[in-house]
Amino acid sequence: MLQQDSEYVYVPVPRQFVAEVQAYVVQLSGHTRVESDVSGGETLGEQWTAEVLRRLAETRLSSTQSVSRLLDVLAEHPGDYVSTTRLVELLDIDRTHLRGALSAFSRHLKKHFAGRDWPMTWIEQLSPSPDFKTEFFYTVDSTLAQRWQEIRTEG
Repeated sequence: MLQQDSEYVYVPVPRQFVAEVQAYVVQLSGHTRVESDVSGGETLGEQWTAEVLRRLAETRLSSTQSVSRLLDVLAEHPGDYVSTTRLVELLDIDRTHLRGALSAFSRHLKKHFAGRDWPMTWIEQLSPSPDFKTEFFYTVDSTLAQRWQEIRTEG
C-alpha cells in the first residue's frame, strides 16, 4: 500500500509528547474506551447525576475513597488525560494500590450503583515513563468535574 492510500499521515513528535498527542487524537476522534451493556445508551453525565455522585462521595470504603481522590485530581483539569504514573505521584499511592482500588471500585459499582460505568473515561496509550510500555490515562468531562467539585465542597 502506498502512503498516500492510507488515512494516516506520519508526523514526527518529540518523544516526551507522544502520549499527550495520542490522547489528543483520541479526544478529537470522539472515541473513548468506556463501553457498557448496562448503561442503556446513557452518557456518563446522565448516569452520574449530582445525587448519584453524592452517594459515591459518601461511601467510606477505602477503595472508593481512593477513587474519590482520583476524581478530585481529574476534576481540577476536565478533559485532560492524566496518566497512571502521574496519578500515583499526585495521590501518593503505589500502582498496585491504585489498580486494586479501581478493581474494587468496579465491583462496588456493579453491586451498589446498578452497574454504572466509571464516572471517568480512560484510554490506554504508550507511556511517557521509560518504566512502562503502555499505561492508562483517565479524564472526566467538564459537566462531571463541576458536579463532583460542588459535591466535594458541600461536605
